[in-house]
Amino acid sequence: MNLAQVVRSNAEKLGGKIAIRFCDSKISYTELWNDIERIASWLHERGVHKGDRVGLSMAEHPQPLIAHYAVASLGAVIVPMDHRWTDKEKTAAAEAFGTKIVMTDDDDLSGAPVGSLPDIDEDDSDLLISLSSGTTGRPKGAVVTHRNLYERFVSQWKAIGYGADDCFAILTPFYFGAGRSFGMSLLAAGGTVLIAPPPMNSPEIIETLKQSYVTATFLPPTLLRRLFEHYEEGRPPLLGNLDYLIVSGEPLYADEAHEVLKKICPNLYSYYASSEGGGISVLRAEDFAEHAATVGKPTYKTEVQIVDANDDDVGTGVVGRLRYRGPGVATRHVDADGHESDAGMDGWFYPGDLAERLESGHIALRGRDKDVIIRGGVNIYPAEIEATLLGHPAVTEAAVLGRDDESRGQVVIAFVATSLDAEALESYCRDSLAPYKVPQEFRVLAELPKRSSGKVDKSALEKI
Repeated sequence: MNLAQVVRSNAEKLGGKIAIRFCDSKISYTELWNDIERIASWLHERGVHKGDRVGLSMAEHPQPLIAHYAVASLGAVIVPMDHRWTDKEKTAAAEAFGTKIVMTDDDDLSGAPVGSLPDIDEDDSDLLISLSSGTTGRPKGAVVTHRNLYERFVSQWKAIGYGADDCFAILTPFYFGAGRSFGMSLLAAGGTVLIAPPPMNSPEIIETLKQSYVTATFLPPTLLRRLFEHYEEGRPPLLGNLDYLIVSGEPLYADEAHEVLKKICPNLYSYYASSEGGGISVLRAEDFAEHAATVGKPTYKTEVQIVDANDDDVGTGVVGRLRYRGPGVATRHVDADGHESDAGMDGWFYPGDLAERLESGHIALRGRDKDVIIRGGVNIYPAEIEATLLGHPAVTEAAVLGRDDESRGQVVIAFVATSLDAEALESYCRDSLAPYKVPQEFRVLAELPKRSSGKVDKSALEKI
C-alpha cells in the first residue's frame, strides 16, 4: 500500500472539508492533495524517485506535514531532521542516512507547478526512518514501511478512538514522533489538523485548546505540568471541552494523572509507544481510577510479553524486560553511521523498559533496563523512588541514578527540584521506602536538565 493513496481518496470523497488549520488559514482536502502533488512535482524535478531518501528540516507550519505525504506519493523515504540543528548536524545526518535532498524553510515552493508525476506505487515500501537519539545524542532510526505506519494509525483509531470527526491540535514539533504520527494519522482518517507552532506559554496552550472546534490533542507530561498552576479550585477542568487529551513520551505518575483528571481534562488517555514500533499500550480515561499507576493494556493487534534474561515469560507480578510485536513494529534499523541491519528476534522489539504485568492485565513500568541499581545484590528500580519523591507536594521534579560504590556495588543518588532540604527528603523517603531503597544522597536543584524532547536528561545528571 501507499499512504498517499489514502489521503488522495479522502480528497476525492471529502473535497471542501477542512484538512488543516494554521493561524488564520484553512486548507481543504482538495487543496491539500493539490499541494501534495505540487511538492511531489518539485521533488521529482530534482531527481527524487522511489527509494530515495528525503530530509525534511522545517519549522511547524502546514508545508512539512504536506511534504510527508508528497515524499510518500513518490515512494521515497522520509528522514526527519530537527530544524533547530546546526548546519553541521544536518550535514552529518544527511550523509549518514544518504539523503538525495534536504528540504528546508528556505525552499520556495509557492510557484512550483504540477508536472508529470509517476503513478502512485501500491506496493508496500519503505516510508520513514523514524529517528531517536537515545543516550548517545547521535540519531539512529527504525525503517518504517507504509504498512507499518498505517497499522500504527489503525491502532490509534481503535484503541483511543479519535477519527474523521475530530480536530486534533498539534502543539509539538513534527520532528518528534508524536507530532508527526498524530498529524499524519488525522489526515489519513479524514479529520482536521490544527497546527499551533511551538513554543507556547501555558496561557497560549490553554487558549488554543479551548477553541470550540478542537476536540483532541497530545501533550507531553512536561507541558501538562505547567498547566496545573492555572487551575482555580472549585472551577471546571481547564480543558474539559476536549474529548481526547493524550499524554505520551513518558508516563505520568499516578498522583499527577489524578491531578490532570481533576484540573485539566477528564478525558485523559495515556499512550505508551516507541519510535521503533508505535503504540504498545493504552490506558483509557475510564481506567485511571483504579489503574493510574500503569500504562494500560496492550493496544490493538499488539502482543506484549514480560520476559527474563532467557526470553521466557515471567508471568504476572514479576518484574522483567518488556518486549512487544505487531504489524506496526519496524523490522529493520539504521545506526548513526548509516549501516542498516535486520532487527531479527522473530519480530519482537525490546524498548529497554522493565515492567510488570498485573493480575488485571495492566502493565506497570518499573524503570529502564539499563537504569536498574544493584545495591548489595538487590535490584532497586529508580521509577519507584522517583514516584515516591513526586508524591510530596513540594517536589516538582525527581530523577534517581545509581553510582558505583566499592563496598555495596552501587548506591542511590536522587536529584530533586524542590524547596525541601536533603534532611526533609530523607525523612519523607524513610516513611515510604525500605531502608535499602532510600537514597544515600539528595542533590537539590532549581530545575533538572532536559533533552530537546522535554524528558529529563539523566546523562547530564551523571556529570553533576
